[in-house]
Amino acid sequence: MKLLKILALGAIALGSVALTSCGCCTGEEPVPPLRPLPNLDPIPVTYAK
Repeated sequence: MKLLKILALGAIALGSVALTSCGCCTGEEPVPPLRPLPNLDPIPVTYAK
């Protein structure tokens, strides 16, 4: 009985991985690339005592 539960759990795990692997089988477009970050000037910091 334990072996049957372990095999069923393994089959469910493999099925979920196969269905949600990469989206390439579903015909979805790939994710667009990220935009480059802007170049910011450093903020001058003065420490007063």
